[in-house]
Order: sequence, then structure tokens, then C-alpha cells
Amino acid sequence: MITGKRFLLIDDSSTAISLIRSMLNTCGITNDNIDSTTDSMKAIRLLASHNYDIVISDYNMRHHIDGGLIFDEVKQRKLLPSDGVFICVTGDNSEQVVSHFIELEPDDYLIKPFCAAVFVERIEKVLERKSALYPLLLAIDNKEYQTAIGLCQRYKKNFPMYSGYIDRINGDCLLRSERHLEAKHFYEEACKNTDHLWPRVGFGQALKELGELKEAQAVFQEILDKYPKQPLARKHLAGCLMASDRVPEALEQFNLLHKVNSANPLRELIIANLYASLQQHEKAAIGYQRYTSKVIGTCRYSYGINLNVSVSLMLASIYTDDNTESIELVKEARHSIYEHKVSGETDKERYESEMGALVGVAILACLHGEIEDCFTIVSKINIQEKPIDDYYTVLNIARLYGFCGMPDKYEQSMQVARQLCGKADDAVLIQSQIKLLEACHSEINLRLTEGGKLVEQAFEKRNNNQATSAIEDAYRAFQMVPFHYKLCYLILELTALSTPSFMNLKEVRGVISSCNWVYQNDTRPSESEAKKARELYKLALQRIGNLTRQPAA
Repeated sequence: MITGKRFLLIDDSSTAISLIRSMLNTCGITNDNIDSTTDSMKAIRLLASHNYDIVISDYNMRHHIDGGLIFDEVKQRKLLPSDGVFICVTGDNSEQVVSHFIELEPDDYLIKPFCAAVFVERIEKVLERKSALYPLLLAIDNKEYQTAIGLCQRYKKNFPMYSGYIDRINGDCLLRSERHLEAKHFYEEACKNTDHLWPRVGFGQALKELGELKEAQAVFQEILDKYPKQPLARKHLAGCLMASDRVPEALEQFNLLHKVNSANPLRELIIANLYASLQQHEKAAIGYQRYTSKVIGTCRYSYGINLNVSVSLMLASIYTDDNTESIELVKEARHSIYEHKVSGETDKERYESEMGALVGVAILACLHGEIEDCFTIVSKINIQEKPIDDYYTVLNIARLYGFCGMPDKYEQSMQVARQLCGKADDAVLIQSQIKLLEACHSEINLRLTEGGKLVEQAFEKRNNNQATSAIEDAYRAFQMVPFHYKLCYLILELTALSTPSFMNLKEVRGVISSCNWVYQNDTRPSESEAKKARELYKLALQRIGNLTRQPAA
């Protein structure tokens, strides 16, 4: 059955490739139908530019892109036909590797060493099954889950030898098509007919989607009591905990799973998202860095996630009480931003890379009072006219608008981020992104609310002739909503009469300079109002200059 098929062999050992090639030669496969490479990146390029029927890939490649990531790239980019075969081979049968195979679900995996007879037999079995079920597998690849459910009924009668495999597909399609009650009944019945774990895991998933979280947790916990290192049960238990807003407990479950198998990059991303949602930003930065270093060169790489390394470090610098640590975190964030190079194979990728770099620089500028630089960058960003598809980039743009005190643009970009959030291909990853988005919204909303209240207080006190108290509230508000043009005018007006006692004159000069710049560049004030603001700015500068020249007492 394998005669005439095109093979790609991927292994970091040329000796291993030669042995597998020899096995295939003895079965009548000519070298013309066998390509091979020892390089992961070349393997992906070959898969993208050639049509293969069967891929045999080593799992432990001496490269950051291992066999698991190559398989993920094949699935994400549909680099094999629906009846194509992907088999992982490895000399490592540790529970870490086996655990990853359970999550990956390649068509099969083989532990080295193996003989030619076993090797060919396993390939032919997978080929036979996938050829027989090709229309069903094609429907799944095209996300036509309703069609797939109908085909499951037919193929289960026609191919009883694959009934267990077809049942797993049927249950998964019920979940994916959001027929959760049917999925619950289906898995309940399947649990009676087999001792395999998949119906129990599926039953728990259906309960979770129906909102029966306690019952779902009990199902997954029961599995873990018997099989503590079962990855899918622990992953979905963590998903239940997230759905119950028990994020710290969910994070604990993911970290336990990560100790068993640290190779899964998506879990690294989920953990980073949860750390960020708990405002443990330094740990989040480490997680985002690990993720990007694992997936660079694959379609999983995101310029927005790469930016999150810097953004997380900047946020960590805000929340720490240690001034020395804060300075070091900012220095590290600045280095990470300036090390970023605009790249990408397509115009879209280069644009998103450029936007990521600009947003990073703008957030850094905003947090350090470099308002003119920040405003210049913000004015270049318009995701309504030129959309961005990367969830993390858009979320950071929203964060930037929030730091700048621009509520309208903040809400617009948050809405786009919410829409992009649901596009991930993993339900638990989506949950972690929702938690990240909620935490970001809560954090920014608090900042905007507090800034807004301070602005109102400052105006009220100004109107009541409480200038000293008004100027303190106004300057504090400026740290939260620096692009509030009416606030900027008020600061210029108050500073022309008095200076805040809690800031040195250099800091005051920097604030009024920024306020004047913001007001003059905002399109809402009239020309007469802008002229009045310039006059107030000159008076404020004169006042500061006079204070500077005063001899010390």
C-alpha cells in the first residue's frame, strides 16, 4: 500500500535517516520518492513547497523546533492532505515524551529501535484507516463538523474495525459544533462500552461547556486520582478552575503539568497569560520569552507576544516597591524593545512587526513622561483603517491608549481584541486570553476611573478657589490621563499662579512642557484657546524661572 507514496524523512541523525531509507527501499520505495533533511526549518520549507503523503519525523531534534512543533505546523498550515500520514519516532520513551504524544495526537509514534516489518506495518495500518475515512477527515479539516457527524454514523457501520476511532471523532465534533447536551449523552453512553479514558475526558468537557463545573471537576479529578500524569484531564481540570474564576489554582495545575512535560509551547503561553492576569508580570515576561524562543520560525510565532516580554517588564517596574529593581526592569524592557528588528516575509507580517515595535516604544515613553514621543507614535496607529489580526498586538495597543488616558480609542481597540480572542485554536488558550483581557481591562479601567475622578476634583477645587489642593490633584491626574486636553489647560493655568510642592522644578517644567505640547497638537481646542494656553505656558515658565533664580534660604 505504501508503494508510489512520497516520503519525507526528518531526523537530526543522518545515520537514522539512512536506516529508515533502507527499510523503505526494501519495500520497493525508490529514492526518487524519498526526501530527507536533518534540519527542522528546512523540513518546514520542504513541506510547504512539496506534496508528501507520509512524513516520518524524529521527536528530539537538535533544534528549538522539535518533531512536535513540526507536526503542529503541518496541522496549522495544512501541509499534508487529509489522508496524509505523520508518524513521530523517538529513542526516548520517558513519560515526558509519551505525555506530549498524548496531547499532540500524531497518527502514530514509534520507539527506536524498531524493525522494518513493524515500521511498514504501522504505516500501512494508518494509511488504510485514513484512506477509508478520507471524506470524514476532510470534513474535519474544513471545520465542517455537522457534515462530519453525519459521516460518522455511516462509516461506523461500513468500517466496524474503526468504530472506536470514529466514536472519538464523533464526540469531538459534537463538542466543536457546540452540541454540548448531545455530547454529554454520547460520552455517558460511550463510558459504559469502553474502559478507555477518552469518553471520561469528553464527558468532563461536555459538563464544563454546559456550566456544570463542579461535576466536571469531579470527573477530571477522578481520572487524575488513578492517573496523576494524564495531561488532558489535568489541562481540562485547569480549564474548569479558570471558568470558576479560580485562576491561582488553575495556574498551579498548569505548572504541575509543565513539570511532567515542558515541551508544549502553548502551555508556556497559557501560563504566561495567567501570570500576567494575576499581575505577576516578571514571571509573565519569562513565560513569554520562553514561548517565543520555542516557536520562532513557525506560524505560532507572534510579534505581539514578543512585545509582551517588554510590556510585562515595564508593568513589573510599576508594581514593585523597590526603586533599584524598578530601574533594572525598565532597563531590561528598553533593551528588549530596541533589540526588536522589524521583520516578516509578507507586508502584513512586516506591518504587525513594525506596529509591535512602535507600541513598545510608545508605552515606554508614556510611562516615563516622554509625552511628545508617545503622542507622535499614537497618531500613527489606526487599527480601524489598517486592521491587525494579532490578539496580543491589539491588546497592547488598547493598553497604550489606556495609559495615555484616551478612553474612546481604548474601548474601540479592546472590542477588536475581544473579537480576536476567540480565534485561537485551543479552548483553554482562549480561556487564558480572556483572563488576560479581563485583567488588563480592570487595570486600565481603574486607572482611567481614578484619573477621571482626580480631574473632576481638580476642576471643582479650582472653581472653589482651592488652588493649592487643585494643583496637587491635577498633577496626579496627569500621571494617569496625560492626553486629557482640558486637564492640560488646567495645569498650565494653575502653574502660572502656583507650583506643586511635592515635585521639583525640573519635573514641573517637564509636565507643563508636555501639557502645552498636547494642547497645541490636539484638534479640539479653538485657535483662541490654543493662544491662551501658550500665554499661560509662558507665564508658568517665567514663574519657574523666577523660583530657580531665588537664592537658597
